[in-house]
Amino acid sequence: MPDTPRRLSIEDYEQVKSLSQTVWEGNDYVPESFPKWISDPNTTTLGIFNGNELVAMLNLEKVEDTTIAWVQGLRVKEGHRDKGYGTRLTKAIVEVAKDAGVRTLWYATSSKNEASQHVAENAGFSLIESNGYFRLYQPYPDHAKPSPSIIPLQIDTNRLHEILLTNPDLIESTVFPIAWKYDFKSLEGITRLSKNATIKVIIDESGNTEGVYFMTTRKRKDELTAAYTIYASNRSIFVDIISRTIDEANTLSANRAVYFLGPRGTEWASSLGFVDEEFRDRKFLLYELNPTVN
Repeated sequence: MPDTPRRLSIEDYEQVKSLSQTVWEGNDYVPESFPKWISDPNTTTLGIFNGNELVAMLNLEKVEDTTIAWVQGLRVKEGHRDKGYGTRLTKAIVEVAKDAGVRTLWYATSSKNEASQHVAENAGFSLIESNGYFRLYQPYPDHAKPSPSIIPLQIDTNRLHEILLTNPDLIESTVFPIAWKYDFKSLEGITRLSKNATIKVIIDESGNTEGVYFMTTRKRKDELTAAYTIYASNRSIFVDIISRTIDEANTLSANRAVYFLGPRGTEWASSLGFVDEEFRDRKFLLYELNPTVN
């Protein structure tokens, strides 16, 4: 049957590169990731062809030793959009996930990407989390100096889990993001999510945790990105963390700093004075589906 999704192989690599060449001005991560997806037993990559031309693709990545999986890398070639290929692929990948025993299927996208949101909704996903999002670039903006009286402490995942149990309002949701990935607020989720991240907390004189922030880096095509996730209980701590992260990104010579924010930080970011207008009201969205109940 024409346009039927099929599993992709390494023989399709040139087609994948062709499909992705107009995405993000040629800086799409999919061509770099595709060979890894094909060789990974925890992933399934599907594509749709129009004749001999690859016009859409999508990947399913199962989180090892869990019943969690991610829908990622949805791409539809220019000239073939608005034809339902994205929804068709996503529904097909849901069936693959169901057969693999997945019970929590996640799909993340930007609030600016309405087409991607429609695909998720048409495939049966529900929006479960939303986080503020913005980027800063070199040269970094002028900003307040961090307070010398505030001393962040670097901690491990076990200590963070203990802190969140006693301070549940610090991260109010059941899931949270680090660098474009979400996981649960459980010890297992925190451990998976922060595998390559540093965790720092700010604790006041009474022992109350006023803020937590995470940092990880990603290097692609000789460009370094520092990604931060920030949760804070008051604005002054939030601003102090922002200042510290800008200084750190500058010290690292990171080309850009990317921020994921909790609900309070999302509100406070608009008054920082240096967040570009394009990021006002911009959110990083997480959709969820349980394939076994569909």
